[in-house]
Amino acid sequence: MVETSAVRAVNPLDGTMTKTQVVRRRFKSALPRTIPNRELSKMEAMARTMDLFDKLRGEMCAAGLNPDDAQAGLVFYQPDTPGKERLLAETIRLPRPEDIGGFVDRVMALDKPRFLGVLFAQRDPDATKAEYKTVMFVWPFMGGPEAEGRLLAARNQQLAQSN
Repeated sequence: MVETSAVRAVNPLDGTMTKTQVVRRRFKSALPRTIPNRELSKMEAMARTMDLFDKLRGEMCAAGLNPDDAQAGLVFYQPDTPGKERLLAETIRLPRPEDIGGFVDRVMALDKPRFLGVLFAQRDPDATKAEYKTVMFVWPFMGGPEAEGRLLAARNQQLAQSN
């Protein structure tokens, strides 16, 4: 996705934000305002996850940032799988684009997953406060209190693991 600075409107807040924060704001504002709110197949979930991840990495590159400072994971749960029904959510992290085969194999091996959305982690080398060095945010595939709660639980679990 190639955009020129002449196409983008300048936000007056951009001057008070780091480059990484500007990228995150632009990326999130470009996402659709409504979600399809239906269960996705494994192929659809992988395609959406990889597409969104690629867009975030592209925004990072366009801003002159290291695209490896962005990470993503596909969040899901397995309510019909014995032993898995009690887990709120699990996350499969996407590797770098050249190592995508293992990610595809792991997703295809899942037993009756319900895909909740994508979890993004973005490292900000210019952040002045430690709590802003790594920011995690989500993009849902499904709506409703249960799906949203599980998606936020996955984000909180990943935040706890990163600290």
